[in-house]
Amino acid sequence: MDPLRENAIYHERFVKVICVGAGASGILLAYKLKRSFNNYSLTVYDKNPEVSGTWFENRYPGCACDVPSHNYTYSFEPKPDFSSVYAGSKEIKGYFQEFVAKYGLQKFIKTSHIVTETQWSEEKGQWEVQVQDLSTGKIIHDWCHILIHATGYLNKPAWPKLPGIEKYKGIKLHSADYDESVSLEGKTVLLIGAGSSAVQILPAIQPVVKRAKIFIRSPVWVLPDISSESGKYSPEQIKKFVNDPQAVLELRQNNERTMNSIFTMYMKDTILQEQCKNLLTTTTRKLLQDEEMERHLIPDFAVGCKRVIPSGYKYLSTLKKENIDVVYSGVASFTEEGCISDDGQSHEGDVIICATGFDTSYVPSYPVLAGGRNLQDEWRASVTGYMGVGISEFPNTLTFLGPYTPVSNGPTLVAVEAQADYICSFVDRYQTEPRLRSFRPKRGACEDFGAHVARAMERLVWTDRCRNSHNNHAVGGRVPTTWPGSTLHYLEALREPRAEDWEFAYDGNRFAWLGDGVSQTEWDPTSDLGYYIREADDGPPGSRRGRTLVMAKTGTQPTRPLHRQPKLAMAEEKPKVVVNEIPVSGVSLKTDKVNGTLVDGLHNS
Repeated sequence: MDPLRENAIYHERFVKVICVGAGASGILLAYKLKRSFNNYSLTVYDKNPEVSGTWFENRYPGCACDVPSHNYTYSFEPKPDFSSVYAGSKEIKGYFQEFVAKYGLQKFIKTSHIVTETQWSEEKGQWEVQVQDLSTGKIIHDWCHILIHATGYLNKPAWPKLPGIEKYKGIKLHSADYDESVSLEGKTVLLIGAGSSAVQILPAIQPVVKRAKIFIRSPVWVLPDISSESGKYSPEQIKKFVNDPQAVLELRQNNERTMNSIFTMYMKDTILQEQCKNLLTTTTRKLLQDEEMERHLIPDFAVGCKRVIPSGYKYLSTLKKENIDVVYSGVASFTEEGCISDDGQSHEGDVIICATGFDTSYVPSYPVLAGGRNLQDEWRASVTGYMGVGISEFPNTLTFLGPYTPVSNGPTLVAVEAQADYICSFVDRYQTEPRLRSFRPKRGACEDFGAHVARAMERLVWTDRCRNSHNNHAVGGRVPTTWPGSTLHYLEALREPRAEDWEFAYDGNRFAWLGDGVSQTEWDPTSDLGYYIREADDGPPGSRRGRTLVMAKTGTQPTRPLHRQPKLAMAEEKPKVVVNEIPVSGVSLKTDKVNGTLVDGLHNS
């Protein structure tokens, strides 16, 4: 009797996957599974009526990405016709929607479906997932072998937890859930917050409001503007990108090289940190030329402790406009007419915009239940995790953008791609090992990882004297939850999963995957049964170092100074306010701001 195909080594059993969230991460998972897997089922649930996650939810005035648009794409999927150096939220949302359409991913995605509970069944070896269809109210009971959390890092608005907010009789808006139907024309607006969102909102609303008052509790480091027109590409430039893919590729690569060259800026007391701090201090003073503003708006903490904000000089200039009032204070409480600042002053407004960011506690918005534990309770008490992808001792579940993902120290989407590949490796192992029942990170591995992060963070800027999303907006709060290294460091760390950090449980003999002795190659009628015979040894290196050098294309670039950014050093020597042409990785844009070397060196960080 001839052997059966299902008895070959690594036979692919059916695997059912559920992903929560259809933003950049969930969409990418759908693409990766469709590209590489067979005999699987995937359902991606998202509470919003459209895909794109945070780029559907964030639509406040002036909302744009603070990463160059040509680099806020998947590494393999450029968009040559971006309209601006920094794309607006609608354009980025369109990119992800077009990606879904191009690769036929909509069939996997159910929008307007909110996950309300997930529970692991040890008896069945699967997750029970409860979902509500928001369009009908119907409750759906689904299940899966593997549960993926792709709910994102920036998706829960953080309203100020201050007394009286329910008393306010005017219009309340939040930057992370903005009502675009509200007209601000002729209104008096109170803008609470001075972070990334507020920096974009204030210049956008200033021309239309009667007056706006911004409350600045603490300053942020800002970068020069790309141009006086927000870095719009000309029709000729866009045409060149569309017709010359190599030009787009070079632009993207050069931007990434710059971003990846300045990680030591995020280390305390390094030369690069000092160069950045001195340079930004000097150029900001030249712009403000006002001692009180300088005292309140130039931070005393390290560059990078809070997210560095590009195109921030337009914001600083807006603070000087006739219809803008600046209050260097936080807000203590709300009243029927407005709010009371920390200094006891009362302020009135027709509209309050809370640009107070997101809930970055990482606590899931739905119960995640396993073995008598609820992840919500555990992470409320103390955030733990495994390298941005694992949850201590929770079986058959993985995360995108989980705690300790590099979200502020270099390119983010490529880190999401690395997480997608990591997740797919576990889906693949589950599918091709028929007796594998569950996998989960070991508690000891997670504890050791957490201890390493805590030690490493002592030298990094996120433990300096500032509130940021990584310390949950409290100076000296939790151990920062970003990755304790560069993005390139993360890619190398995640490239090869460490099986010793995971506990694998089996039903029956763990070697059942060997089958009856027939290979997959022998079951392929078009394969080369002598594929391993070669003229030379062209296989991958046997060491991690060797594999890394091949991956990094060692020897292909001119020698560079290590842990330095020459353009920053040049700008530090001769900072000046001039009218000039700033080359943004091959694209010349006019600016009346500062020396272009500063922009080249920092704008991509």
